Amino acid sequence: MRVLYVNQTSQVSGAERSLLALLKGLGGDPMPVLACPPGELAELAAAQGVETVPVQGTQGSFRLHPAHTSRALLDIARSSFQVRSLIRRLRPDLVHANTTRASLIALASGRRRTPVLAHIRDWAPPGRLSRFVLGTIGRRADAVVANSAYIAAQFDGLALQRPVSVVHNPVDLGHFDPAAADGPGARRGLDLPGEAVVLSAVAQLTPWKGQDDAIRMLATLPDSGTPVYLLLAGSAKFAGAGTQFDNRAYARELRTLASDLGVEERVVFAGERDDVPDLLAATDILLMPSWQEAFGRIAIEAMAMGVPVVATEVGGPAEIVTPGESGLLLPPRRPGVWADALAPLIADAGRRASMGLKGQERAPGFSLAAHAAAVRRLYEQLAAPRSPRPRPL
Repeated sequence: MRVLYVNQTSQVSGAERSLLALLKGLGGDPMPVLACPPGELAELAAAQGVETVPVQGTQGSFRLHPAHTSRALLDIARSSFQVRSLIRRLRPDLVHANTTRASLIALASGRRRTPVLAHIRDWAPPGRLSRFVLGTIGRRADAVVANSAYIAAQFDGLALQRPVSVVHNPVDLGHFDPAAADGPGARRGLDLPGEAVVLSAVAQLTPWKGQDDAIRMLATLPDSGTPVYLLLAGSAKFAGAGTQFDNRAYARELRTLASDLGVEERVVFAGERDDVPDLLAATDILLMPSWQEAFGRIAIEAMAMGVPVVATEVGGPAEIVTPGESGLLLPPRRPGVWADALAPLIADAGRRASMGLKGQERAPGFSLAAHAAAVRRLYEQLAAPRSPRPRPL
């Protein structure tokens, strides 16, 4: 079996990291070919031995705009033409579109007998355009996969060829191994005191991820005598014309906010990192203060590392974190509530350790092997009708 994977960007964020993990878990079976724009994703996939071919892609938003929407439609049309040519040349058994935008590209390619699996990994902003896009995918895709039940619920009330399958994102337990990580070294490299309680948020810098609320929470915490630091790892990755937020301006505003609130000396901006296991090993509590979260792969990565997770109660984390056991679920955009909930956890190292152990027990349920097996079963179901029937003897 050969699968053509389609992604509309080569910038690497959650969806792209999940795709790379899937490709690793599948181990070349089925044979993969990745179509995406040139850049980081293509380079990382090639380093894993995956054949890559360039397509234009798009950064278009799902919010109507007099100029950006027209540009996005043109990008999708051009990319679809390229994908159609690839389908004719490669004759894949199916197309796996890695995101909502990639699904539009694949479905607009005019493919005939080649099944398309639409992998929906993010929430679409409310509005007529988003509803139209999801409805189009639901009607035309041969299978729709969501990375959480929260994301699958976006399709409620829409016509579908078949029910949406929920396949949670995986954690690579071999990569996120506490015994192999260097937490003390990461602390030294970031000038984090060894005796400090470190709260970390590992995510792209964008308003909906809530790093500003994490800073406000830090400033609200009562002084317990134990130094508390906030580590922000990530960068403003998406800054195109169609991007919903001005992420670069937001990244600058975070530094100003920390200064205005008098906590700039306890907020560490680590930037984009490729040593996330080490950062998690240096972390006492992982924060996910997002307004809403499609899934939250960093939560299971932290749990695998034995780190308790305090996350938004809106979205995928509720399918990962067991409140009171492996972490806490809290309402977003309420930094005072977060400060009140975190203060006793910061003061209780024993409770943090217990939550970390519970998380480690839970993490294998999201293993890379199980994830790859679930996706492979979907492939087999989609490709089966195209298999030749045995001739009678």
